[in-house]
Amino acid sequence: MYRAMLPNLFTIGNLFCGFLAIHYILQDNFGSAAWLIVLGGVLDKMDGLIARFMGKDSRFGIEFDSLVDICTFGVAPALIFYRSYPDSGWSFIIAFAYLLCGALRLARFNALSLDHEKGDYYLGLPIPMAAICLTQFVVFAADTWIGGHTARLAAPVVLLLSLIMVSRFEYDPIPNFRASGLGGRLKQIYFLVSVTCMIIPSTQGIFFILITIYVLSGVYRSIVGLFSDEVTQHA
Repeated sequence: MYRAMLPNLFTIGNLFCGFLAIHYILQDNFGSAAWLIVLGGVLDKMDGLIARFMGKDSRFGIEFDSLVDICTFGVAPALIFYRSYPDSGWSFIIAFAYLLCGALRLARFNALSLDHEKGDYYLGLPIPMAAICLTQFVVFAADTWIGGHTARLAAPVVLLLSLIMVSRFEYDPIPNFRASGLGGRLKQIYFLVSVTCMIIPSTQGIFFILITIYVLSGVYRSIVGLFSDEVTQHA
C-alpha cells in the first residue's frame, strides 16, 4: 500500500509547485514561478517513471496526474502570460486558448494511455514542455529584450505552442536512456546539457534555446515524415 502511494507523493509535489507558482505570479514574481514550473515538470516525470518501475501505473494515477498537470502546466503558464502582457490586445483570449489546448492535450493522452500500449513518441507537444517553453520565454525576454518588442512576439509564441500541443506532431520522450545508435546518443547528450544549463544560473538563457529546439523538433520530424512511409505508435 505504501509503495503504491510513492508515485502520488511526487504528483502532490507537482501540485504544490503549481500552486506556489500561482502565488508568485499574483505577486508578479515571474522568475520564481517559471522555475517552480520547471521543478513541477521534473516531479511529473519522476512520478511516471517510478510508477512504471514499481508496476503501480493505475487509472487513478493517470487521472490524478492530469488534474495536477492542468494546474501546474495549464493554469499557471496561462496566468504568467496574461499577467506579463495584460495590454497586448487579445491576451485574455490567447491565455484561455493555451489553457483549452492544454486540457485537450491531456484528455487525448489519457485516452491513448487507456486504449493502447504507449509507443515510441508522444502525439503532440507534451503540456509540461509547452509550459516550460512559455514561462522560460517570459523570463528570457524580460532579461534580454525591450518590453515593447516582447509583447508583439509573445502572443504568436503562445498561440503556436497551443496549436502544437493539439497537433499530430511526434515528440521524443525525455529522457530516454535506453535509446541506442548515434541519434539516441545525441538525444541523451541533449538531455544532460539541458539539465546542466537549467542548474547553472549563467547558462539559463541557453536552457530556453534548448527547450525551443525540442519544441521545433516535432515540426521537423513531421516535415521529414512527409517523405517517409514510416508508421509509429503514439503515447
